[in-house]
Amino acid sequence: IAQQKAAPMLVVMPFGHALPFGGPGDNTKVFEKHLLEDVMPTVEATYRTAAGRENRAVVGLSMGGGQALAIGLGHLDLFSHIGAFSSAIPGDFSTRFKALLDDPAGTNAKLKVLFLACGKQDGAFARSQQLDKTLTAHKIDHTFYPTAGRHNFAVWRQYLGQVAPVLF
Repeated sequence: IAQQKAAPMLVVMPFGHALPFGGPGDNTKVFEKHLLEDVMPTVEATYRTAAGRENRAVVGLSMGGGQALAIGLGHLDLFSHIGAFSSAIPGDFSTRFKALLDDPAGTNAKLKVLFLACGKQDGAFARSQQLDKTLTAHKIDHTFYPTAGRHNFAVWRQYLGQVAPVLF
């Protein structure tokens, strides 16, 4: 922002473990409910935010990247920008998002940004690469940004520098 490469934005970083780690239940579903019903309304009531899905992004790393994909793609009525770094790709991605994959024109009209990034030495790389191939085969506009690196903040900082300028 200081370098005028990205628009000023409000960044909210809720803790993605809505359930105890390794405990019973679907953490992503519980986190989704918390994000949509608690975090977003609180932020929008507390801060001066720009209204509408065109002014809202969901981005995450690792487990949070999987959550960003699941929640963002599951709620294109609320989000137009989605980013996932070294993401835990939902195992049922192709079936869960079949309607989006089968309607590339409609999906692309709703998505302003779909940004995927992963280090080639990261254990998540093969799944990220497969997601890139799936999206490409279905003609879903997206950016896949593979780099050198592992599953750590050194690469995630780099990805933030790549995605922030294309948000908003």
